[in-house]
Amino acid sequence: MSGKKKKAEVRGVLLPLHSGQLLIPNMLMPEVIGYREPDEVPRGAPDWLLGVVVWRHFPVPVVSFDALLGAPEQEVGHRARIALCKTISDASTRPYTAFLLRSIPRLVSVTEKSITAVQDDNEKIPLLAHHVMINEQEAWIPDLDALEQSLAKILG
Repeated sequence: MSGKKKKAEVRGVLLPLHSGQLLIPNMLMPEVIGYREPDEVPRGAPDWLLGVVVWRHFPVPVVSFDALLGAPEQEVGHRARIALCKTISDASTRPYTAFLLRSIPRLVSVTEKSITAVQDDNEKIPLLAHHVMINEQEAWIPDLDALEQSLAKILG
């Protein structure tokens, strides 16, 4: 056995948006599907909630983080995807949430040395926990607990 310490590494996924990218743990993303038009959302829902798609017999809300980041609305391109994300709260009534993506996600190794926090002078963006640099690329880490709570209030 060698005397070297094993470095801690987490497999992550970079989810491409029009206005940047999200970073989530790979173990939370069971599948990426081609874009399909979501069903309509309840009246008065925020613009970041695009609607609901059915995936494996589950109704799954589709969220646009581009809208949360204040990006202008863009046409959904032919490379657009929907990333399914497992919910992490035991209190959640939905097993999955979906994110609208610009294109196919990429795997990334996250280590203590490869990720650093970005010091923002701007105010905190709702439903985003951290702004980071990962392997010299800018990304946002979503606040999945807050997202699930918001969706529960909106969709019941």
